[in-house]
Amino acid sequence: MTNVGISLGAVLAGWVVQVGTVTVYQLMVIGNSIAFVASAAILVLLPPVAPVPTTGGPRWIALRDRPYLLLTALDGIMAIQFKVLTVAIPLWIVGATTAPHWLISATMLTGTLIVVAFQVRASRNVDSPAAGAHAYRRAGVAFLIACSLISLSAGIPAWAAATLLITAVVIHTIGELWHSAAGFEVSFALAPPHATGQYLGVFGLGAGLAEALGPGLLIALCITWGRPGWYVAGAMFALTGLAVPPVVRWAQRHQYDPQTQVAPTEKASTA
Repeated sequence: MTNVGISLGAVLAGWVVQVGTVTVYQLMVIGNSIAFVASAAILVLLPPVAPVPTTGGPRWIALRDRPYLLLTALDGIMAIQFKVLTVAIPLWIVGATTAPHWLISATMLTGTLIVVAFQVRASRNVDSPAAGAHAYRRAGVAFLIACSLISLSAGIPAWAAATLLITAVVIHTIGELWHSAAGFEVSFALAPPHATGQYLGVFGLGAGLAEALGPGLLIALCITWGRPGWYVAGAMFALTGLAVPPVVRWAQRHQYDPQTQVAPTEKASTA
């Protein structure tokens, strides 16, 4: 559903970029502000949900779960990939390629429509933490390939640049499908049932940091530095994906035990 909204927004944003006047940019900002207010109003109207009773023990257990915190950090680094389509590629198209500016909307629509059509299907086989870890690894490789193709789109004819960019977006979005499915799986599966909300709240901090820091990082690497920066960004995603499987195995070994309020390995060491 998020990507359905992004698709609609991409069409409007493409029109704004194509017109390029101060007035339409001001209208876009005003419209975006109205959308935030409407979203807040909808949330306020939702009925309250009764809290699930806890089983005692430490109050902030998620912050004591070091493997889960490390997974949160790795997912946060990987989540910077969401800003590739929304920040880095638009600036790259405008500033470094001869591709038409309307291609910004085309790339956004391509990515979001693929997600709308295939996210559930791509998630079907990611049904365990181990499968989620492997999906992270595949996603990292896909992002590396996509970033490499994007870097090659500079300094070539418009039709060739457009072809490379659309191809890169398709590959990147496949990686996004795997990354999203992996994040859904490991964040839920490695959270204890009595503290799911707390764990998912902590896991969301990684994506929040990516939202705050990702645009600046990608602009510094891919726009300011240029072509080499795309290779660095791709390598960052690939290495992060490779780091996830051992951390998931560590998290499974130390998974929180609600019966004893300690991790299984700690329980064994005190027996």
